[in-house]
Amino acid sequence: MSTSTSPPFPPSCALNRELMNPPLGVNDDSSQPRNGEKTIQYIPGNPGVGLLPNEVHEYLSNELATPLLDELYNQLWLVAKRSGRHIDALHTQKIKVRSIIPTEDPKLHLIWNRNKIYIKPVPQCLLNYEFWVRYLQPLGRASLEDSSSIPKIAEPDDSGFDGSIAIGFMRSYTSLVKCPLDFAIAKESYLIPTDIDWIQWSTFINHFHLLGDDRVARRYHYGQLRLSRLNWAVRIFRPKKARTIWFYENPYWSTTEFVERATFPLVFLFASVSIALSSMQVALAVPVDQLWSHMSDDGELQAMNRSFWLFSIAVVLLWLLTWVFLLGIPFVALCSQVFWGFRNREKKQAISGSTV
Repeated sequence: MSTSTSPPFPPSCALNRELMNPPLGVNDDSSQPRNGEKTIQYIPGNPGVGLLPNEVHEYLSNELATPLLDELYNQLWLVAKRSGRHIDALHTQKIKVRSIIPTEDPKLHLIWNRNKIYIKPVPQCLLNYEFWVRYLQPLGRASLEDSSSIPKIAEPDDSGFDGSIAIGFMRSYTSLVKCPLDFAIAKESYLIPTDIDWIQWSTFINHFHLLGDDRVARRYHYGQLRLSRLNWAVRIFRPKKARTIWFYENPYWSTTEFVERATFPLVFLFASVSIALSSMQVALAVPVDQLWSHMSDDGELQAMNRSFWLFSIAVVLLWLLTWVFLLGIPFVALCSQVFWGFRNREKKQAISGSTV
């Protein structure tokens, strides 16, 4: 069983068994190939990244860090359920008619919008036991019986990568891939390597399943997140890490697409206001005191005026009712979301208080 100072899985369960040379500058006799086995001078799965701590830290930061979500952490309870297990399995995503979009952007991992969900593939290095020992373990705290032959490296002062981010990322896959069907979908979507089988994967990933929130980064205290709600969180709370004050992730990649989507609401607004103003003009043009009078000499004209006046009033009332629904429904949804957030927050605090 793993401890807080050891990798979450034993070396026998590692899915990547490549041996790494120690980085330049490390005084270790094991810099030669160990036990006659071939060693590599780069991190597993990425020949472009060397083994120096600063290179690995930069790579891991680009691959796994989520600074924007970390900045929004204290407000995420308003837009999402605080549960790292709140993640639909891959086959459930298919049932909900969501396309699985592989992405290398860590901030999009487990973000869904309408009919698609973004998922980051598993980096090869996180399947390697030696990589965890070298780069994701605090210096001087690891007590590993099986890793005595693995050369240790000097930990950077303040530039060491937070291993809880990697643990949280891998724990998310315990919810995404729960059965052989999920495993097949993951392979089809290029989320996991194709050279491993279901037994190997399940044996490996089960070691992350029982890890609690105390072992994972704060972002992974939450599961999948809805993009539309994150967009509103960015607009309201204005985090410094956001690229724009309007979107968590910009959905428009061209001006043409933006204009096309913005045209319909503007045309609808213009048309509805024009119809309402025309109806008001007709209603005001007809003398109200003559609509119901029996003293008129032309009964047909009076009936026609009455019909137009009633129709104009009906159009104005229908216009008002339409806008009440268009503005009221989002307002009610927003209020219910806020109340839901408060209710779940209080429930979570009550559970935390009872366990202390």
